[in-house]
Amino acid sequence: MSGGTSVALPAADLLGEGPWWDDATQELVRVDIKARAVRRWNPATGARSEVVLPAEVSMALPRVRGGLVVGQVDRVCLLDPDGELRELATVEADDPETRLNDATCDDDGRLWVGTYSPRWRPDAGLHVVEPDGNTRQVLGGLIASNGVAWHGDVLYAVDSGRAVVARFRRGPDASLERQPPLVQMDPDTELPDGIAVDADGAVWVAVLKASEVRRYLPDGRLDRTVPMPVTNPTSLAFGGPGLRTLYVTSSSYSLPEGHDEPAGSVLALDPGVAGRPVRRFAG
Repeated sequence: MSGGTSVALPAADLLGEGPWWDDATQELVRVDIKARAVRRWNPATGARSEVVLPAEVSMALPRVRGGLVVGQVDRVCLLDPDGELRELATVEADDPETRLNDATCDDDGRLWVGTYSPRWRPDAGLHVVEPDGNTRQVLGGLIASNGVAWHGDVLYAVDSGRAVVARFRRGPDASLERQPPLVQMDPDTELPDGIAVDADGAVWVAVLKASEVRRYLPDGRLDRTVPMPVTNPTSLAFGGPGLRTLYVTSSSYSLPEGHDEPAGSVLALDPGVAGRPVRRFAG
């Protein structure tokens, strides 16, 4: 697997997204948005399991107290270990034209979750959900908030609609101060989607249209490009022993019938660097 990419888990995800590594169970957790499923896979044993939720699920992240925090269109819900689903907060519920999308947690256990506009208009935003459910918007005017990831007090936030990996510095009360973007891509040929930050502070980006995963150094320099055998690599997460495998989710949704690629599978590559453990929601 050194240097190249392999199909780690043959699958048929319609829209695989939001992966993270569960160190307690040694499983990769991901969502299939269109299938409304939260899926787990143990690479060592091959065991698979899934939970199907009532609505499209855009993210499913771990909680400090066990269970998951999940996105359900315009609701942030708590999914308990026993399967009970409880609403915690609503996000842009008064806007029928936006949907919840990708998310991450910070060191204080807050959830940072974005929305996207299916109409591809600047109607979306990035929101902070406190552990008690209080919610506020911290960024507006986005088209498609996608990958979000923290490195120290720096937040990297993708707006796929503008093909940019933006960068912010966190201020008091979780406010954000805009910094120069990490990278501006060409929206005609490359769209950033999910991201992950490695132990060295570099940012890995799944790039739609270009069929690539790229590593950008903190100063914005392109350090590495890895071709993907799928049209739409969607997101990525470090996992496995020592968090030294980079897993990449993908999508088969919207591809023509009879396509000849492992779309919807989970791919894997050797990044040559370790990742960082997932942060958990304190709610």
